[in-house]
Amino acid sequence: MPGLTALYGLEEVCEIKKGETLLVNAAAGAVGSVVGQIAKIKGCRVVGCAGTDAKVSYLKELGFDQVFNYKTVTSLEESLREAAPHGYDCYFENVGGKFSSVVMPQMREYGRIAVCGSISMYNDTTPQTGPYVHTYMIFKQLRMEGFLCARWKHKHQQSLRRLMAWMTEGKLRCNEHITSGFNNMPAAFMGMLQGDNIGKAVVKV
Repeated sequence: MPGLTALYGLEEVCEIKKGETLLVNAAAGAVGSVVGQIAKIKGCRVVGCAGTDAKVSYLKELGFDQVFNYKTVTSLEESLREAAPHGYDCYFENVGGKFSSVVMPQMREYGRIAVCGSISMYNDTTPQTGPYVHTYMIFKQLRMEGFLCARWKHKHQQSLRRLMAWMTEGKLRCNEHITSGFNNMPAAFMGMLQGDNIGKAVVKV
């Protein structure tokens, strides 16, 4: 599922093209890490954000062009601008909230945004509010679309073959963060929401 989500978000929603610049947040997660690798396979420049230095190192190993730890930078806005001075053609959104608001002004005209998740908002007891993105959406003529990979289930078999071929060729790597023991499942789930995992969080019973 993470691989299919990454593939469809890039190809069907973002309609990513060779030479474009992509931004992906939560980039060391199960989906984000595959998003960046597929974009590199397609000849794009990839900027990723993650929450620990270990994750940053992992993403550099995967071939991301620019990566930074959003928790330790002085300014998220400046870090995004330094990573892509000319802006972003595509944005694969996994986080939502304030992060998304900072990205909007740095999208290029006719940019495309695939909304896959909003992990920064899942545990909110009070809904987050503004700033609002309408002005940027209009004047930059952006396209933002939420999606679930099941929309393209008729393509799953073909898509899985493509993903497996890339893995066989060594172009695509998938890491599993394994927690042992059924009793540790709640802790593993909470750890995933807190960003403890690199790659797919798996519970081994």
